[in-house]
Amino acid sequence: MNAAMNRFASPIVGALVALAVGLSPAAARQPRDDVYRSPRLEAHRITRVALLPVVGTAHDAIVEKIVEASWVTLYGEGTTTWMPADEVRARLANDATGLLREADEQIWRAGNVEPALASRLARELGVDGVLALRIDRWEIADGGRATVELSAALTHADGTVLWSIRGLQGYGSPARSAEQSFKQDMSWVRRAYLEPQDQPRRLNRALRGLLARWAWSLPAPLYARNVQGDGGPDLALNSGD
Repeated sequence: MNAAMNRFASPIVGALVALAVGLSPAAARQPRDDVYRSPRLEAHRITRVALLPVVGTAHDAIVEKIVEASWVTLYGEGTTTWMPADEVRARLANDATGLLREADEQIWRAGNVEPALASRLARELGVDGVLALRIDRWEIADGGRATVELSAALTHADGTVLWSIRGLQGYGSPARSAEQSFKQDMSWVRRAYLEPQDQPRRLNRALRGLLARWAWSLPAPLYARNVQGDGGPDLALNSGD
C-alpha cells in the first residue's frame, strides 16, 4: 500500500506551486466554493491544529492517505502548526473510548465533528483545534474527466466552527460524442483499453487544482509565512509534475 500511495502522491507535491502561482487572486476567488467564516474567527487562537484522519465516502484508504499528505505538504508552511493525521492516529491508538471511530462516523455523515467531540479531541491531542476533511467525490466521470470534491471544516477546542469550505474541481475533457461508451441501441460497448490510461494523473491534477484554489480562502493564521503583496499566501514548494 505504501508503494502505491507514493506513486500517486509524489506528482501531487511537485506541481502544487505551478498551479497555485498560475491562479490569479481574481480567478482563485471565483465563487466556486461554499465557504463559511465565523464572525468570531479572529478572536480565536489557532496556532496548532490536528488534521483528523481523512474520511472518504467511498472508503479508499490509499486515496485518503494521498489527501492527508497533500494537505499538510501544501499548507504546512503557515503560522499554524499542523499535527498530521498519522500522528493523530498514533496518539489515539490506545483510546478505549473510541474517539477516532466516533469522529470518522460524524465526518462521514456531516463532513465535520460535533462541538463536544471536537473539544474532547483537542484536549486529548493538546491542540487549539481540529480539522475534518472528507472526500465527497474522487472519480473519472463522463468518459475521461477527473472529478474531485472535498469538504473541510475547522473547529476550535471550545467547539466553535471557525471555518468550512466545500468545492469541486475537474481536470481533463470528457469523451466526444463519437467516443461514447455505447451506441443508443446498446449494440456496442466501449472497450476498456479505449478508456484513458492516465487516470491517476488526472485525479492528481484535479486535487492539486482544488487545494491551490482553496489557499486563497484559508483563515489568516493558516497562510504561508511569506505573504505576497496581493494578500494571498505564498506557496513555496518545488515545481514539477
